[in-house]
Amino acid sequence: MNWEVTRTFISEMPSTRSMLSTGRHLFWSNSETVERRDLQYGVHERQKIDIYEPVDVHDQTETILFIHGGGWETGSKDIHKFIGRTWARHNFIAALTNYRLAPEYTYPDQMGDIAAALSWIQDNYDNFTGSLYLAGHSAGAHLASLAGFSDKWRKQAKLKVERILGFILLSGVYQFYPFDKADPRVRRFLGQKSYWEEAQPFNHLKESCPPVFLAHGREDGEVFPKQSIQLSEKLTEMGVKNDLLLMKGAGHMELLLDTTRGDSKFWSSVEDFFGIR
Repeated sequence: MNWEVTRTFISEMPSTRSMLSTGRHLFWSNSETVERRDLQYGVHERQKIDIYEPVDVHDQTETILFIHGGGWETGSKDIHKFIGRTWARHNFIAALTNYRLAPEYTYPDQMGDIAAALSWIQDNYDNFTGSLYLAGHSAGAHLASLAGFSDKWRKQAKLKVERILGFILLSGVYQFYPFDKADPRVRRFLGQKSYWEEAQPFNHLKESCPPVFLAHGREDGEVFPKQSIQLSEKLTEMGVKNDLLLMKGAGHMELLLDTTRGDSKFWSSVEDFFGIR
């Protein structure tokens, strides 16, 4: 676990219930899911996907591509096993992808990886039904939203907008501060200022955007809730179906960990929004 994640955990003190639930699903597999690990979608060692399937995959089982966070510089699908194992229990096929990391690799390399992962799923995954959800946490929510909002990246991924059933975006970054005031991680991720406007998901919104479910912890001090609030307001103004869950008492990591609990308000809200009970 890197220092940034450790610092966030220490500052937030996630609830015991969320920590225990996450730990149980992180370190132990279960009989309710089938795991396919380290499927290669490119030649680089980071270009790999893990897929977690319910034991009973049927016509109503949809695919979610989940993209991990870590400030574009850290993180791995491997430390998010708890996402694959618990989201699959909600009758989703959860595909967790890695991507090349900054500062060694800068934008648009990460987006090229996400597009390649999406292409691989469509062309090579035998249980792909033809449609999917795009999901992510923190920097991963940024990449997921940009992949779906931007015509450029959907075209590169060979993903038609009507194939996107919706977005499930947690604690994401959708707009950047002015270049001279931005978090150093954003500047390192972009590499150069010329990509500043292109790399902001907020700048690619259209009325044809699929439904967007947003969740953010009210006490998030790492990515401020106004990122999700302002995106929700803009989507509403454009007539795009969306919902925003602001979780009281939750910080940046607590929100993610809470998704591992079967009784979480997160799941009841997601299922109500998309009508997938």
